[in-house]
Amino acid sequence: MRDSLAPWRALLARVALAGVLLYFGVGELWNPAQWTGYIPAPLHFLPAIPLLLAHGYVLFAVGGMLLLGAWTRPMTWLSVAMLASIVLGLMVNGGGTSLYVRDLGLTALAVTLALEPETGFGLDSLMARPKPKPAVRQAGLRASR
Repeated sequence: MRDSLAPWRALLARVALAGVLLYFGVGELWNPAQWTGYIPAPLHFLPAIPLLLAHGYVLFAVGGMLLLGAWTRPMTWLSVAMLASIVLGLMVNGGGTSLYVRDLGLTALAVTLALEPETGFGLDSLMARPKPKPAVRQAGLRASR
């Protein structure tokens, strides 16, 4: 039996995750200097502002694609990788517990969404190729001679 609410739950999860990624992506693009303290110690050799701008663009792009429901599964797995790297960065830097818990919860949400077989209500469902119908074999009549 198919759960009729599954696509709605997946839509809610997808839009929620997209909203968070868009919010933080815009924040990093708008004022990257505010975020320099969150760069993990092993990456301090890289220039902070270009690194944060690149991260902000990726967050914004992935969030936008998720909001539109385009390439949902790859974008969700990319968000899982980014969120997991943020969680690891907070662990390395000794980040605040509330940030760690928030990002761990978002990572779990992203993994759950990535494992969802169908998210519905997005560009993915509009671009999906229709499944070919199985060929129907008709009983042939033998021609009599």
